[in-house]
Amino acid sequence: MRIPTLAPLVLFFSSLALPACNADRESVDEIGMTPVTPDPTKPGPGPIPKVGRLSGKVVAPEGTIPISGALVYVATAPPAAIPDGVYCDKCVHIPDGTPHTTTKSDGTFELDASTGSYYLVVQKGAFRRVRQISVMEGPQQVPIDKTKLPNITDKANGDDVPKIAVMLGAWDPIELVLARMGLKATITKDLLGRAQVLGKDAPAFAIYGVHGLFETSPHPSPVTLITDPKEISKYHIVFLPCSGGINDMGATKCSGVYNSDSRVKKTIADFVAQGGRLYVSDWSYEYVRQVFPGYVTWSGENSQIGSACMGGGGEQSVRNQDAGLSAWLTAQGKSLSSVKDAWTAIGSVQEKLGIDADGKPAKVKPKVWVEASAPVTTSLQHGCGRVMYTTYHTQPTSEVNGALEPQALALLYLILEVGVCIDPQVIG
Repeated sequence: MRIPTLAPLVLFFSSLALPACNADRESVDEIGMTPVTPDPTKPGPGPIPKVGRLSGKVVAPEGTIPISGALVYVATAPPAAIPDGVYCDKCVHIPDGTPHTTTKSDGTFELDASTGSYYLVVQKGAFRRVRQISVMEGPQQVPIDKTKLPNITDKANGDDVPKIAVMLGAWDPIELVLARMGLKATITKDLLGRAQVLGKDAPAFAIYGVHGLFETSPHPSPVTLITDPKEISKYHIVFLPCSGGINDMGATKCSGVYNSDSRVKKTIADFVAQGGRLYVSDWSYEYVRQVFPGYVTWSGENSQIGSACMGGGGEQSVRNQDAGLSAWLTAQGKSLSSVKDAWTAIGSVQEKLGIDADGKPAKVKPKVWVEASAPVTTSLQHGCGRVMYTTYHTQPTSEVNGALEPQALALLYLILEVGVCIDPQVIG
C-alpha cells in the first residue's frame, strides 16, 4: 500500500462577527447580546507570534539527487529512536500543531514556524537526520548539510540509515549502486578493472558473500542470512539481487537461483511480515514465487525451479510508470524510457488473500510501478512489510564502471517509497 503524499497542515481560525459599532441598544438586545465594556485591569490579547519561513532541499547522501516526499518538521525535542532491527513502522506520529511539510518532486520544501530554537527533522523511511536550528523571522534558507540524508548511522549526532543487507549476486551489483547513492562504502576495482565493493569496505551496509577465493567477509554466509531469523531480523531492508547460472549447454534453464533449504520460506516471510522490506531482481525471482506465491506469475514458469529464466536480456521500452516516479525523474532532467538486462518476464500480477499489518486476512493487490509490454517492476504488502521485484538489473552489468543509469536512479526512488510507513502519518 503506497502512502499518499501529505500537503502541509494549515490551521484556520475564525471568530464571530460582532454587530456594527453604531447598532442601537435595542437591536443588540433583540439578538440576545449585551454590550460588554472592556475591563482595563485585565490584559488583552498577547503579541502576534513572529514567524519564519524555512526553505531548503532534501537530497540523497551523495549530495545532489533530490528526495521527493520526505517528511520535514520542527519540534522542541528530538524524535524517539528508530529501532535497530526489523520493526513494524505503521506511521510517523507527529504531535498536534507541529509545523511540518513534505518535499516536492525536486526535493524542495517551504515550512512556516514560529521563531525560536527547535530540532529540524528530515525523514524518509528509516533515513533520518535531526539537527538543531534557530528559526528567525522572515525567509530563511536551511543549509544543505542539515537536510542531506545521512550516509551512515550515527545516532549520537542525529543520523539514521536503514539497516541494509545485500546477498551478493552474480549479475546485479546492487552494492555498487548503494555506494554511488552515497552510502558510506569504498569502490575499488577487481583484476579485470571492473568496479566492486568488498564486504570489509562497506560500513554503511552489510554484504553477505565474497567476490573471490581470497576475500574474507565480516559477516556470516549468505545461507545464514536467509535461514536464521536472528540474523535477518537485524535489518530493515534485504536485497537478493540477480544470481545463478545457465546450464544444459547454455539453455535457459537456470541453476543456483533459489536456496531450497526448508527454513528459507518461513525466515523470509516472517521477516517481511514483521516489517522488513525485501528487494529481489531478475533471476532471483524464485524468492518471490516460492515465498509469496500467487501474486505474480512469470512467463514460461512451471513447477521446476528456474523455469522462468530466459535468454535475451535485451533493452525494453517503457510504456507506463508511476506518476510520482516520472515527475521525480523529470525534475532531474531524466526519464526512464527503457530498462536493460531483463532476463525474466512477468506474465501477470493479481490480487489474492494475504495478511494486513495486524496479521489479519486481507486482499492484497500488487502495485505496478513500471510497465513495458508487461509489468517489469511490482511490489506487494505482506503483513507490516513489503516485497519489491524487478525483472531487470538495478544497474546493467555492462555499466558497472559508469554513472548510475535511470533504472538505478528509479530504484532509489522505489526503495524509499516502499520503505515509508505503511499507514498515513498520525497528527496528534
